[in-house]
Amino acid sequence: MKPPIILQAILDNYSNRKDKTVAVKFVTQELTPEKVMEIHSRIDQFGVLYFRGGEKLSKAELDEIDAIDVDVYDSPRTQSQRLRGVLYVLWEKRGGVGEFKDFYKTETEKIINHYKQKLD
Repeated sequence: MKPPIILQAILDNYSNRKDKTVAVKFVTQELTPEKVMEIHSRIDQFGVLYFRGGEKLSKAELDEIDAIDVDVYDSPRTQSQRLRGVLYVLWEKRGGVGEFKDFYKTETEKIINHYKQKLD
């Protein structure tokens, strides 16, 4: 596991995105090439962002940060995005007949029904 990246930074800007997420932009002081490479090596990784203006972190805050479980999100894609991608490849391998949205709905309905039966 790589050590955390800890930087002093200024919150420069943010923007709302169509999918209801928020893009956040920070500006740092000048960084060494090694630190820039360390940042670059983390692109598309899920992690924790903690920003606090000026004040010191308390022990309770440090404990809270350490307790956050990021293993669930160790992929840049959600489980539903991964499932959709796999179903799309399957649809293509089967000749891409019809609309993908119809194929997706049919296949996910099969999955849902499979697990619903296990509830009985």
